[in-house]
Amino acid sequence: MPAITPSGRKQVHSLIYFLSLCVLVMAMPYSRYIATLSLIFLIVNWVSEGNLGNRLKVFAADRAALAFTLMYAVNLAGLAWSDNPGFGISNDLLHKSPTLFLPLILVTTPLPGPRRIKILIWLFIGAVTAVSFAGLLIRIIKPMATWRDASPFIPGVYYGNLLLLAAFQVPLLLRKMKAGKKALLAGAALSAWLIFFLFYTRTLTGIASLAGVILYIHIILIARIRSLALKGSIALAAIILLAIATKPVIDIYRETHHESENGIISLKTHTAAGNPYSHDTTSVLRENGNLVYIDICDLELSEAWAGRSSLDYEGLTTESTHLKSVLLRYMASRNLTKDAEGLGMLSDEDIEAVENGFTNYLNVSRPGVYVRIYEELRGLYLYREVGYQHGLASSFTERIDQWRAALQAFRAKPWFGWGTGSIFTAMNYGFEKNGSILAGSEMKSHNQYLYIMINTGIAGLVSYIILYTFFVIRSGVGREVMFKIFLLTFLINFLANNSYESQLGQNPFVFFSLFYCYFYPFIEGKTLKDAVST
Repeated sequence: MPAITPSGRKQVHSLIYFLSLCVLVMAMPYSRYIATLSLIFLIVNWVSEGNLGNRLKVFAADRAALAFTLMYAVNLAGLAWSDNPGFGISNDLLHKSPTLFLPLILVTTPLPGPRRIKILIWLFIGAVTAVSFAGLLIRIIKPMATWRDASPFIPGVYYGNLLLLAAFQVPLLLRKMKAGKKALLAGAALSAWLIFFLFYTRTLTGIASLAGVILYIHIILIARIRSLALKGSIALAAIILLAIATKPVIDIYRETHHESENGIISLKTHTAAGNPYSHDTTSVLRENGNLVYIDICDLELSEAWAGRSSLDYEGLTTESTHLKSVLLRYMASRNLTKDAEGLGMLSDEDIEAVENGFTNYLNVSRPGVYVRIYEELRGLYLYREVGYQHGLASSFTERIDQWRAALQAFRAKPWFGWGTGSIFTAMNYGFEKNGSILAGSEMKSHNQYLYIMINTGIAGLVSYIILYTFFVIRSGVGREVMFKIFLLTFLINFLANNSYESQLGQNPFVFFSLFYCYFYPFIEGKTLKDAVST
């Protein structure tokens, strides 16, 4: 067998490098384990290529990449005053390892050609799209699938970011490729589908990021247009769009915070059939202002339900929620007594709605995202009613409890934080300080900025901002529109999630930060700063 020539060996390494990147971008919406394998292949391939001394010199000369990597050093320094450095190493530093080695690998490896860069983008878009179809199919064919199953492989808070990136990347990429009208129309249809699916997954942080991006685009359009009339028209259209989107939210807030006192003063003791009612006036649970746990005759209700539905009264709905609880809430939303007489006033459509997990008749005709908002705002009402000490009423109130605890921890050690790896100690301090029911649980801050400040204080957050800003300015990537959309998406997401601390958020943030800096401009054949050829 003939020996592999240096040229042939270089081609093999180049192919492994490209294929590993292909696997990485396809795995982002699908599997963190496969993504990890691709990162391992990238590291092994880079080391086995040799010439490490010269490569390190090339890397050291790239000030932008060096600044990006130094963000890892901020967390490394935090180990010095941590009360749990072992967890800091196994959790924080391990999850952030792409920040350490991806800049080193991408900057010191010959750039793929324009064709391969386009392939990487289309593979990412294709993977995100394929997962959306898989999620839709699961919701259709799986009997007990919920809206969370629309993102079947990774949590929606991470998948929402990827949906947004893919949706906006499609038209911008086609524009760079100078595509024809048919391709542009097909691209617009694909982007519309991805945006629709973002709402279908009911990912509120993703929708918030979308709102931020749309606002940014409107500002750019207004700034670039010379005609005052057209500027005013665009601004007016934005205001109208905002009003249309927010009015249902205002209505839902009023519904969830309304308190009706009908019948509470003179509660009935018995049903029309003579059976006793049970009343729990201490419960704060309400639907459309009506208390849920009053006027209940469990005996009559269970018997009447058995005559109307094949689902078990004590079992689950098709959405995997407790049917009895759903039924009580639904009947309260219609201000009905929870007995045979009250159930008899429900239509067949109402019975089907209860079977499908609807807790309020008003939600039956609402889009799914507004149903999600209803549950979150209802949780906010309950959180207030229990004295802000029980954040489990909804995912939003749980986050509020975590933010409040994180702020308490930050106030205790504001300048340098508690140290890398001390997140649970710090959060538990905050929970106990607030008298939260979450005290003793291992929970993080669900806010990236608070997470950084808990670990490394104001010094750490300022260091992050300076280093990343230097990376953006020094590399010039800030001039790229798609990079701005990407960055804005993640910065908004960071307000309600500590995505940078998870591999599912770390991988796309690090990769696309570097991709839009070093790869993306090369699609049009531009000369990239610090392009490397070895």
